[in-house]
Amino acid sequence: MTATAILTKPDIEAMIPHAGGMCLLEQVISFSDEAIVCRTKSHLNADNPLKTDGKLSKMHLIEYGAQAIAVHGGLLERDSDNNEPKLGYIATVKAVKWGEFDPLTEFLEIAANSVMRDETSKLYEFFITDAQLRNICSARVMVIHPNSD
Repeated sequence: MTATAILTKPDIEAMIPHAGGMCLLEQVISFSDEAIVCRTKSHLNADNPLKTDGKLSKMHLIEYGAQAIAVHGGLLERDSDNNEPKLGYIATVKAVKWGEFDPLTEFLEIAANSVMRDETSKLYEFFITDAQLRNICSARVMVIHPNSD
């Protein structure tokens, strides 16, 4: 399965507060006002900063979902008059569902969908699949923007 990136890692790093190895996403392959789909192989990197003893816990997949949400927010702000990403914090992570995670899968695909958003908060759901299109993690995430005017 191949996909053409519309954004690459340097573009993504410019929109989120993570850079270098901590920027886990490598491509945005689709984007709309309501959703984003990202891809990465960063889970395969030996120097992935989330790994302990060379292993990535499936708990860390939540960070992959959170970064997709942050990139979506950055893209929405970029397309608005504001042009500056809003500072946001994860308030809750709920309804987490786990599938079988093969840490050697060729790539991870992270899809995030906006459920609700206003000036002070956003509710998203994200879904992470592996290269065989198996669901390996999904959740609902509430993001708050404390400095919203």
